[in-house]
Amino acid sequence: MLLLSLIISIAQTHHAAFRQNNLYLYNLNSLVEMSCIAVAYRIELKSSRNKAVIVAGYILYLLVFIYDFSWTHIAGIALGVQRIVMIVYALLYFHYILTNMQVQHLLIHAMFWVSAGAIVHAAGTLFVFLFVKVTLGDLSSNGSYSLYITIVTTFSAFFYIVLLVSFWLRRREFRLVDQMTV
Repeated sequence: MLLLSLIISIAQTHHAAFRQNNLYLYNLNSLVEMSCIAVAYRIELKSSRNKAVIVAGYILYLLVFIYDFSWTHIAGIALGVQRIVMIVYALLYFHYILTNMQVQHLLIHAMFWVSAGAIVHAAGTLFVFLFVKVTLGDLSSNGSYSLYITIVTTFSAFFYIVLLVSFWLRRREFRLVDQMTV
């Protein structure tokens, strides 16, 4: 996800530098993020009920994404639904680890950080996208566009940094499991 998002961000910057439409790339990045997050949570959450909720949330997102996708505008409804589904996934994971009580050290558990980062990222950008016509709508007349896009960029950067930390922690978790099995 990080690599694909980086490629999309580079394409966004390239299009912006040449004053070309890059709004559709926000929509495509949303699809990449949501697909990768759904796969990660589907792997981590073991119960069939949780997996059904993840699949249902992803299907709901895909339907809204297909309906709301635009090449020339930010798909605010789809991005808002993505944020809501991300929050649901993270809360579902928190419920899962609280009910199973298998995580010994929460602060060094990779999926805890993924979920915490997802909640902060999704909640921080949710209302920017739910009210996209007001916040990011008409780019020619909306003087506060840069403020809202800075908010989105800041929360996205935070999320990607938390994902990098979680990858490092995940590698550490695998090493601990290998040491226990030897």
